[in-house]
Formats: sequence, C-alpha cells, structure tokens
Amino acid sequence: MAEHTNRTFICSVLFLDIVDYSLRSVAEQIALKERFNAVLTQAIAGVATDDRIILDTGDGAAVSFLGDPEDTLFAGMSLRDAVAAQDVTSGPQLQIRVGVNLGPVRLVKDINGQPNIIGDGINVAQRVMSFAEPGQILVSRSYYDVMARLSEDYAKLFHYEGAKTDKHVREHEVYAISAAPSNLRRTVPVPAPKPTLRIPSLHIPKFLKLRPRTWPDTLAVNGKLLVAAPLAFTLIVGTGVIARSHRNSDGEARIVVSVAPAPLAPKAGSARVETPESAPAQEHEPKAPPQAREPTAPRRARDAAATPKATPQTARANETDAGPRERELASAPRPSEAEVAAAVPAPPRDATLNIVALPWAEVFVDGTRQGVSPPLRAIPLRPGKHRVELRNGSFPAHVQTVELKPGTEFSITHRFRR
Repeated sequence: MAEHTNRTFICSVLFLDIVDYSLRSVAEQIALKERFNAVLTQAIAGVATDDRIILDTGDGAAVSFLGDPEDTLFAGMSLRDAVAAQDVTSGPQLQIRVGVNLGPVRLVKDINGQPNIIGDGINVAQRVMSFAEPGQILVSRSYYDVMARLSEDYAKLFHYEGAKTDKHVREHEVYAISAAPSNLRRTVPVPAPKPTLRIPSLHIPKFLKLRPRTWPDTLAVNGKLLVAAPLAFTLIVGTGVIARSHRNSDGEARIVVSVAPAPLAPKAGSARVETPESAPAQEHEPKAPPQAREPTAPRRARDAAATPKATPQTARANETDAGPRERELASAPRPSEAEVAAAVPAPPRDATLNIVALPWAEVFVDGTRQGVSPPLRAIPLRPGKHRVELRNGSFPAHVQTVELKPGTEFSITHRFRR
C-alpha cells in the first residue's frame, strides 16, 4: 500500500454511521462499537487487504474499495442483513445508515503515518449517507451508472429516490438498494483464498527440569543412545559403500569413469577402460539371450579344452572386421549441450496491454470483462489479435483491435467525451 501513497484513484467508498451514537452512555457506546466492528470485519473479510482502506470515524467508519466496485455492493448488503438479524435482547440495539459513492480519492499519510483517503469521493459518500434512514443503503448516481451496466440483476436492486440537497446547497441524485434475491451472484467470482502452511509444533523434552534423583536413570538412557547412534551411522555408511562396489559375474571389479567428454581410440597394447560414453556403441547390437551369456571362469576352462583353437587367418579376419567399426564409433560426431538446448523451442512470451481510461472505463477483451480501469492498468495477453472495448455509462463505447507481439507492450489511452 505504501507505493500507492500520494496518488489519485477512482474508487467506490462505503460510509457507515451508527444511529444515535452520541446520545448513548459511554458503556453503551463501547458495546455498540464492538458489535459494529465485528459485523464490519466479517462483511469485508473476502476483500484483499491491499484493495481496501478502513478509516475509523468515531461513530462509524469509511471503507475505500480500490478494486472491484462489486465488493462495495455485497459488503453493504452483508452489513445491513447482519445488523437486521442481530439479537436485540443482549445489550443496546445497533442501527446503521449506509452511503455509497464512486468518485476520485487521493491516498495520503495521516499524522500517525498510516494510509488515509481524502477527496470528493469520500465527501459525497458522507452526504449520501446523511440522507439515508436507519437500516437503509443509499448510493450516488455515479455508482448506480456503473453497477447498472454490469448486470441486469444489479440494475433491478436500485430504486430512484430523487434529488437531495445537502447543507452546502449541492444536489445529489440518490438510489436506494432493496433486499437482494437469494440467487444473486457476482459477475466475477471471488478467488478462493490460498491455503496457509501450518508447521506442526514440536515437543522437546525439558531435560534441565529433571529432578536430581532421576539423573542416574536419565544418564543411563542417554549413554545407550550415545553408543547406538554411532553404530547406526556406521552401518548406514557402510551399506552405501558396499552398494556402490558393483561386481560382475566373473568376480572382477567394474570401475565406471565419467570424466571423459568424448571417447578416444584405444592404443595398441593399452588396457581398455569402460566409460559411460562407450555405452551407446553397444545399444545397436542385439543382446544375447540368457543362455548365451559369457560363462564363468571354470566353465570357460572346460570349454577351452573341448573347443578347437582358432587359426591365425581367422584371428586376423576378426581383427580386421572389428577395427573399422571401433574407429567409426569413435569418430562419430556427438551433439553439444548448446545444440540440444537450441533444438528445444522456447515457449512464446505473453504481451502486455496497458489501459489508460479517463475518467474510468469497464475493460472487455475479446468479449470477456477484465475489470474497471482505474485501478486496472496492465493486462497480460497471449500474442495475436485482440478486440478491446472500453465502456463508461452512457458514453459511446470505444472499440479497438490490437495485434500484440510476444514480449511487447501496447498502450490504449482514451478519454470519454460528450
């Protein structure tokens, strides 16, 4: 909220007043104010704290809604219904008057450094509230023009009460809000609150508060733990070390070296070290069935005695056939990490549509309502063509088709004129 200070907004203001508050005793005033604070807190619980500013006026409150104007309508009706359903047998009866206005306000800091609102928007809300009867909600003409355009169900809630003149000889056309039907729904549903992460509490035994008589038993138990903990740690580490020592069926240790970036042709007379890079060369060769695997050392000794020895011509032929294949596999090009990353297409970035509407406008993109500007300023959209429509009461609508490119920003500025 600090970044919005010293800025002017077009927002809806809900002004509340406790009827006959100054005529009550101090004890009754405290009871009425506590009950009023409870029903107000419950009525605006669904509005984000960054979208509202609450001012305590002593005998009431003023709530400025910086976001959706529908929040003001449902908060006011919730307050009226909660006060009407209160239990009058417990303490003094709470009665309120409610006034609603849509107009300009400026956010400033008060003497305590807290956010405060001033301007014609809150002044007119107070004048409209003064015309209301106990238990009645009156709204100004500006707020009615906006809500009547949002939904036909909203327009049926308002009834024209005529023009009223305040003490400054200023006329205000006011509308009364009747009881809402049970099937009334918001045009834009309120998002569900995010679940809060709860950390379970840990119970830590308080060893320092043990009695001296129980210290020998406690030290004996802790001594067993001190002996068992290193043994358990050694067993776990030893099991991991043994698991990492893989041996094949011949009993020979198999060492895997993963530091060579590319295979090198083996030199004559040198020992061959198996690396992960040499594994792809064997993937294309058919795997031998289980009965054709290489026999163990005793079995190889028996088979060697029964198998005729290979002739020198056969050995040279096998060496000649194996040499070109190994050289071909060693010289095969391998794609680098940069080439693999370049082959994966990057997802398209969203574009941003900036809306500047004076004095205000309902924003529709491709027929879908996005909100009221201000406070709505930036809308993320997919790249491509979009149809943007700005509406403001009885003014002619402004329609514009824009083509957005990935990662770019496009601004639409429009002032409604007669």
